[in-house]
Amino acid sequence: METPSTSPFRILTLPNVEPALTHPGKIRVTKDDELKRFVEIVELGSTAIPVAASSPLELDELASTLVSLLQSAAKAAGRPARKRAHNAPWWTEECALAAAGYRAIRRLYPLGFNQEVQIAKRDFHRVVRRAKRLYWRNLINSFSDSSSVFKAVQWIRSPGAFQPPPLQVDDVVYETQLDKANALRRATLERRTAEDDIQDPWIEVSPRKTIPFPQEISLEEAHGATLLKLLTAVWHIIGTHVRRLFEGCLAMGHHPKPFRAAEVAMIAKPGRRDLTTPRAWRPISLFSCLGKGLERLVARRLAWACIHHGVLHPQQAGALPKASATDLVAALVHDIEEAFARKKVATLVTMDIQGAFDTALRNRLILRLREQGWPERLARWAGSFMDDRSACVRYQDTITPLSPLQCGLPQ
Repeated sequence: METPSTSPFRILTLPNVEPALTHPGKIRVTKDDELKRFVEIVELGSTAIPVAASSPLELDELASTLVSLLQSAAKAAGRPARKRAHNAPWWTEECALAAAGYRAIRRLYPLGFNQEVQIAKRDFHRVVRRAKRLYWRNLINSFSDSSSVFKAVQWIRSPGAFQPPPLQVDDVVYETQLDKANALRRATLERRTAEDDIQDPWIEVSPRKTIPFPQEISLEEAHGATLLKLLTAVWHIIGTHVRRLFEGCLAMGHHPKPFRAAEVAMIAKPGRRDLTTPRAWRPISLFSCLGKGLERLVARRLAWACIHHGVLHPQQAGALPKASATDLVAALVHDIEEAFARKKVATLVTMDIQGAFDTALRNRLILRLREQGWPERLARWAGSFMDDRSACVRYQDTITPLSPLQCGLPQ
């Protein structure tokens, strides 16, 4: 570029900053032709699924092949999901015409002090108010069950798209998405280490009873643990392979390594919180659907055995069938009303373990399972589930590279 000798110019040096990894986005396979193509691709690729599943390495290979086959088939048959802006449900054609007229008047009088601009603005607001009033009146009159009410309330509470403020950890402020993602990772996933863990979880123990935990899995039970539309469509192709994988994992006490890599999405906690602090964000771990199916299968059997063999306290609620937080609230309300009826005062003491998921220690959990009387292979599966875990953090449109985790359970 040539410049006159009298013209000043500046030289800017840009730092060598590596660009953040962008999230590839979701793939949708919802149409009938897309689903048909997905089934055809999976059927063609099923010939490459390994047959051997008698060692941890072979289980890892089987799991990796199944995951890769499903992902590649979905990408080939589906379409990328695009974010599109949606009009408010009360927005009508009359509102659009009033908005267009108001914008046209504003273009003629950019300063906005003209009387015609004020009249157009007033008319536009009047049309919007009338459309909102009519929409909500019709919506309320159309309510037929409680689910309709909950949907309306959820729409009212929707905060919409927003840009989170800068994140502050101690005295350091992070502004870019990549810096905030890494800071949240350190603050939520790496705040604890395995220093407090015991060295050997396989010391000799003498449990009071032995809890049976069968390793055989029926095809229906394996399918019930992975009830997804795509997996259901190809279950006649991969069902026996998934059952072999699940049975091999329970028999050898091994959780496949491809199922231990998580994508942790940072979600803002509900309510009006200070989003500049890490405590306002909740890490949600996303795994392969097959890996979640294996977890769900083990969790169901654990819950049933805990109730049948009396492993947990009878008033334990949560993670158990027919015992949820709603039952605890009902019992609490009953006790309070009973105290009030007797002219007494009710006092409630609550406790919370901060970072319970992120501070779980692998060896202590293995030892506790063995002390309770669970089979050795189940304890080994739990240890394998928590061993050699890795995660990448997704924050807004940015995703960090995979890196190892020292301790903790996925949340």
